[in-house]
Amino acid sequence: MSSDVFFIAEFADGQASRSALELASGAAQLAEQSGGAAVGLAYGPGAKGAAAALGAAGAKRVIVLGEDPAPAITFAAAAAAAVGKDAPIAVLAPATPNGRDLAAALVGLLRLPAFGPVRAVAIDAGAVRTEQATLQGTVITVSQPVEGAPAPAVVLVLANTFSPVEDGSGTAEAVDAPSVDAGAFGRAKVVETHPAEAAVTNLEEASIIVAGGRGVGSEAGFEPLQELAAALGGAVGASRAAADAGWVPYQLQIGQTGKVVKPALYLSAGISGAIQHRVGMQSAEHVVAINKDPDAPIGEFADLFVVGDLFAIIPKLTDEIKRRKGT
Repeated sequence: MSSDVFFIAEFADGQASRSALELASGAAQLAEQSGGAAVGLAYGPGAKGAAAALGAAGAKRVIVLGEDPAPAITFAAAAAAAVGKDAPIAVLAPATPNGRDLAAALVGLLRLPAFGPVRAVAIDAGAVRTEQATLQGTVITVSQPVEGAPAPAVVLVLANTFSPVEDGSGTAEAVDAPSVDAGAFGRAKVVETHPAEAAVTNLEEASIIVAGGRGVGSEAGFEPLQELAAALGGAVGASRAAADAGWVPYQLQIGQTGKVVKPALYLSAGISGAIQHRVGMQSAEHVVAINKDPDAPIGEFADLFVVGDLFAIIPKLTDEIKRRKGT
């Protein structure tokens, strides 16, 4: 087994995804602990030019699995061959639909231990140690492979677990993956696509999020939140209750069964703050909550808790922000 840390890097439209840059920096941090190097497994349109972007984020080497705009699972055999050849200490995979597919394939093909989705990863005494939320976020468990377990450990990593670091000075060598037969995985095809709206796509990257819950009351009730988000230059999110009601698409859902976000400011309106929602936004730097209920759980961890009618408060807040910006 080597001391290297591998990571899966998704590319689309010629660009590295945010998850690829996050994991490149995360793998570099772990490689410092293990005494190895961060190595990317890049696939998708633009992957051949991955060395520059991933190198700047911390990768020392990039193995190009392929550039075809095909389902991620079609690259599983090539990824398994690369991992099997180098035997790294860990493989980090993003907790995205594509990342989950490839991670599961690696676990099955190479019979490897798997962990995740996790909120923290470290290398301790030459072994992977992970932390993940269980029991609806009320308990944090610490796990690592048992002695004698096969290597590497495959770790599914939640978004925003690592912050992408691009110093511009890092360089990476790009090499092609071993030539292998894709087998049954090669028969997977994309039969239908549904492009996401820009606001949805950028939710996990937004520095400001205005989120609404059951208290918003309707689809029309989200309009003041959208206006406030636009004034702040942020994105709109929602609780599961709002998504289940059909007021917003599920791509905007934040929480245990939705997206995990890490904005500088998280402003919630009409969200009670149950633990399932808290799991998805508890890493926000600042939390402002507006709720009619003075006993709402979100008040226990919000930096500023405003008790009142969101439909009276939010429009005035939007007007004041526009006034100060001169718009």
